[in-house]
Amino acid sequence: MSHLTSDDVIDAMEGLLPSEQQAHLSSCLECQQQLDELASVLSEAKQVSVPEPSPLFWQHFSTRVNEGIDNQSASAWPQWLRWQVLLPLGAVAMLILGVMLSVPKPDRSDPVAINDPGVTEPSPDDDWGTLVALVGELDLETASAAGVIEPGFAEQAVVHLTREEQQELSRLLQAELTRAKS
Repeated sequence: MSHLTSDDVIDAMEGLLPSEQQAHLSSCLECQQQLDELASVLSEAKQVSVPEPSPLFWQHFSTRVNEGIDNQSASAWPQWLRWQVLLPLGAVAMLILGVMLSVPKPDRSDPVAINDPGVTEPSPDDDWGTLVALVGELDLETASAAGVIEPGFAEQAVVHLTREEQQELSRLLQAELTRAKS
């Protein structure tokens, strides 16, 4: 059998040790020595007189406990997570957000700059010229099949023309029809 554990030695002091462990205790010198040391410590502890605390101790006890709890809960938060740090960080974040919202964004509909010196840059109003400059010549059917020109696009463009632009369009169409007939 193995030696007694600390709990078994305490049970032996209190007379609660089971019979087979009691038999081991009576035959084992090492376990008897542990029991004697524990008995000696307990008898010395009984001889020491502990003074009663001051009456003020009990009156201030709850205050000290509350202060200890407050100090412990205050130290539980990381240093950077306190309001003294978070307040300036929030102000800086709001300032950055305000600057980001107030700075104008570049217009994404501007045509892409072409680096080829042989290609002339189309004007921003000439969308078809931009397309031709980027991909080369396209016929209307290929552009429509590619989704570049949606159905009804020409009708919508004509509706938005000014009176002078409509007259010019009519003149150009008449000239093209006359040229096609001859």
